Amino acid sequence: MNNTRKKYILWVILLFVVVGSIIGTFYIDHLRILKKQYSQSFDDSIAQLDQSMVEFFSNFENALEMFSQNEMVQKVSDKPDQYYLQTMHLFKSFQQSYAATAFAYFAPNKVILENKKLITWPDTSNELANTEWIAAKRPWYVGALAAKGKIAWTKPYLDATTKKPIITLSKVVKDKKGEFKGVMAIDFFLDQLSNKIENFKAFKQGQAFVIGQDGKDYYFISNHTKNRKLNEMIETTWKNNKFDKNSGNFSINEEDTDYYITYRTNETTGWKIIGIIEEEKINQPAKDMIKKIFTSSLMIMGMGIMSIIYILKQMRKSIKDLSNSLNKHENIQDIEDGLSEQFNNLLMENEEDENFIDGSRSYMGVLFESQSELERLIEFMNDEFEKNPIGNLKKLENIIEGLNKFRKAFEESSLRLEEIQKENIENHMNFLLDKINKLKKDYVDEDRAIILYRIEKKIVMRDIER
Repeated sequence: MNNTRKKYILWVILLFVVVGSIIGTFYIDHLRILKKQYSQSFDDSIAQLDQSMVEFFSNFENALEMFSQNEMVQKVSDKPDQYYLQTMHLFKSFQQSYAATAFAYFAPNKVILENKKLITWPDTSNELANTEWIAAKRPWYVGALAAKGKIAWTKPYLDATTKKPIITLSKVVKDKKGEFKGVMAIDFFLDQLSNKIENFKAFKQGQAFVIGQDGKDYYFISNHTKNRKLNEMIETTWKNNKFDKNSGNFSINEEDTDYYITYRTNETTGWKIIGIIEEEKINQPAKDMIKKIFTSSLMIMGMGIMSIIYILKQMRKSIKDLSNSLNKHENIQDIEDGLSEQFNNLLMENEEDENFIDGSRSYMGVLFESQSELERLIEFMNDEFEKNPIGNLKKLENIIEGLNKFRKAFEESSLRLEEIQKENIENHMNFLLDKINKLKKDYVDEDRAIILYRIEKKIVMRDIER
């Protein structure tokens, strides 16, 4: 018994080691996979912010293209009496349609109506009329000329009228003959763009920045954080040419803290949209999920061990009951010794009787074969009986036929072991019969019902024959 107990303990220890190794490997692999997934999610959120900005800019770009091709805008410098007010009302409609618009205006190639340097809404033309303000010297005007027909973007600057940060996009206007007529421009407030960035928080813990490039230098389009450490980090990575590609991601260590940085280049403006997050904040959701899986695995393993212990106890009880049952009739050791002695005596008396040896082998073979069939029956009943496919039920039918043959053979035997085996077969058949009767109370499809009826009949008819 002590040896058996030691074996059980060794098996349990081995089970813990194997399961622990499996869980450890699972933890490391899935932590890596989940970390990659969360990093990808962070990358995707930056991509979504980029796309949101593209959609935001498209309204102004489309309007600028439309205005630059509008016949009134192209002709207003030549026929201001006819088109000045109409052009102003056109800009007014657009400015009132888009809340982010600060100004929509056109700088003609010459002063019109005696002192008008701009056609604009809101109308500030009178304020500029008698000043030294010259459109051709403004960055948006110069940028449009340098862009050679494409849209130009300015750096953020503080609007003199509204005192709010704005950005101007501008484009050269030419008539149908290709003659230069002036520069069309739209100012929009950075407030709404900043709101988009401020509302961005991957996992509610990340930071986003929009950066423009001026040669080798950079400037913030929007910087809603006053975190000096992050600003210095961006400056360092910029100087190290970390943002040279159109998109990418990398990790850096700053003051013993690991950061994950991802970026994309906005195709409309060329600005860099940058996301920064502490790697620990990416790892934490993955670790939390793995801990839940690990805890669940331990619980399942504990339940499995308890089930194994319970089964082992039941097996020991069954063996003990069987041993007591055999002892009520006769001492099993005496049977084995008697059979051994009888077998040896018969061998000595019939050394040349090969038929006897074959008979002995046949006797033991029958017991082994019957036990094999019985174990097949037990294995079948231990499965989910009602879910067995038809093919398996037909195999069960064959098993019953085989066991019936063994049971009939054992009825004609006077050997105690064969009598015990016969009783064992009958007990398991009765148990199977109970299962079939219980199953018949529930719904069973017609094909299964026919096979179950045949099996039941073979068990019952065999009992009637007895």
